Amino acid sequence: MPAVDDPVLALLRASLDPACRTASARSEHPVCRVVSATARKDVAAGGMENISFLAVGVAFAGAAVSGLFTEHHGAEPDRLMAGLLARAAEERRTADGADGPWQEEVPALLRAFFDPAAIAEAPGIMARVWAESRTRFFDLLVDLAELTATMMTSLISVNAYTQGQIFEEVGRILDLAGADDGPS
Repeated sequence: MPAVDDPVLALLRASLDPACRTASARSEHPVCRVVSATARKDVAAGGMENISFLAVGVAFAGAAVSGLFTEHHGAEPDRLMAGLLARAAEERRTADGADGPWQEEVPALLRAFFDPAAIAEAPGIMARVWAESRTRFFDLLVDLAELTATMMTSLISVNAYTQGQIFEEVGRILDLAGADDGPS
C-alpha cells in the first residue's frame, strides 16, 4: 500500500473534502491545492516528474474505483459511465452553478482502462492535453479526482464499500502499476 502521504491518496482525500463543493476560488478548492502544490514542487525541481506521477496515479485510481463501481452495479461500464457523468455534472451545477461539461478526456481515460485494446491510448490522451494547455491538463486531473470522488461517495453511501476498503483497492492497483514508486 502506498504511504499515507502519497500524493495520489492525498488527492483522493482532498476530493472527498466537502469544501470542494463550496470553494469559490481555485485557491480554496482542496483538489486544486494538491495539484498546485505538486506543480510548484516540479517547478522548484526544474522538471515534471511529480505532476506526471500524480496524473498517472489519479488515472489508475479512477480506473480502480470505476471497476468497483461497475462490479457493484453489475452493468456495462459505458452505460454506468454515462449515468455517472450526468450525476456528477448535476452535482457540480448544484454546488457551484457551473454548467461546464466534463472534459471529453475524462470518460475516454476511464473507458480506456476497461478496454484492453484501448489501454495504450491513456498516456497519449494525457500527453495531448498537456501539449494543448497546462491549465486544461491540471483541470483534467481535478475532473478525474472529482469523478472518482463521486463514485467513492456513491459506493460508501450504499454501504457497498467503506472508504478504507476503497483506499485499499486503490493502493493495491497503484502497487501493481508501480505507481507508488514515484517521486518523493
